[in-house]
Amino acid sequence: MSSKIIVTNYSRSGRELRWRRIWIRKSLDSICHALELVLPPSERPNVRRHDRIQVRIANPLITDSGGRRLVTTALVDEVETAAGASGHSVTVLGRSPARDIVDSTWSDDRWVNPETTTPHTLAEIVGSIAEKFGIDFAWLPTDVPDPTGHVNFFAWQNETPWQKIITEADSQEFLFTSNGAGGLHLWRVAHAPRVEGFHVTEGQNARSITLRENGAEQFHRYVVTGNFEEVEEAVDHECPPGRVMTIDMTGFDVTREKMRNRALLERNRRREVRAAVAVSGWGLSDGQIAALGDTAGKYVFWGPNFMVPVRAPTVGLDEPLLVAEVEHEADHEAMQTTLTLTRRAAYLL
Repeated sequence: MSSKIIVTNYSRSGRELRWRRIWIRKSLDSICHALELVLPPSERPNVRRHDRIQVRIANPLITDSGGRRLVTTALVDEVETAAGASGHSVTVLGRSPARDIVDSTWSDDRWVNPETTTPHTLAEIVGSIAEKFGIDFAWLPTDVPDPTGHVNFFAWQNETPWQKIITEADSQEFLFTSNGAGGLHLWRVAHAPRVEGFHVTEGQNARSITLRENGAEQFHRYVVTGNFEEVEEAVDHECPPGRVMTIDMTGFDVTREKMRNRALLERNRRREVRAAVAVSGWGLSDGQIAALGDTAGKYVFWGPNFMVPVRAPTVGLDEPLLVAEVEHEADHEAMQTTLTLTRRAAYLL
């Protein structure tokens, strides 16, 4: 990819920052992108906590965004200056703007609906919360009516509403992700390979492939306890008896259905085999981007919730898999992406 990485501090008139190393993580298991920048010491005066940092890729083959497509937007959580025998550096850590929803705690009972009124949908509730923090929110695809179901009771006291939002989204089989501009997207688990042509093929774009079965986080019984000693559970017969995970879910909005769904989701996600794949670049090759023609509205970088065909005979893979996590890395010599792939069943009830 004939690309150039551009890092700017939007909070300081779009000042371009010189950088030494970049790491970005996007995951289905975390609403926020994570960003780590290593900068030369001379850039320290140009970055402060809570600044808005944007990372773009400039490529003449990208026909939208002036050829400079956003990869991520992050608010700075921490700035660390280090000095030692190996030299001086500045490390900047940040997360997507949705961090403010995740971190903030307050109370709200607007979503407690009397039986005489129409309950709000999940999208209506999330849209209102996102607006409070100045965060754009949209469901995908955007050309369909609100796809989410109604929520009869949704309230919280002196806490973040985010876990309640995730629980409700899980029960309706929706996912939340941040986008490159820092907004929130809500969408279904992908079911078909993307049209842009993303793929993982051993001997072509895959530099290394590791298949991992993790038993340390797998349990035989997933027990969810709720109000009034209610209990729901799911059993994983692939795991030896005796290993038990117990989750407490209490509150006026907790139903037996939500408890059962939580048990099923924990079982499905913890028993899935995952593959870690290292690929060159951060997305499509120049040839693939050129073949797209007009790139507006099309993905050119790897992202979570992509279904991609995977062919890796050495580790026994020949099937479409879901991208659960993306880690972009770059220095001034190379750009690389590490993908975490799993079967889509891990994110379904």
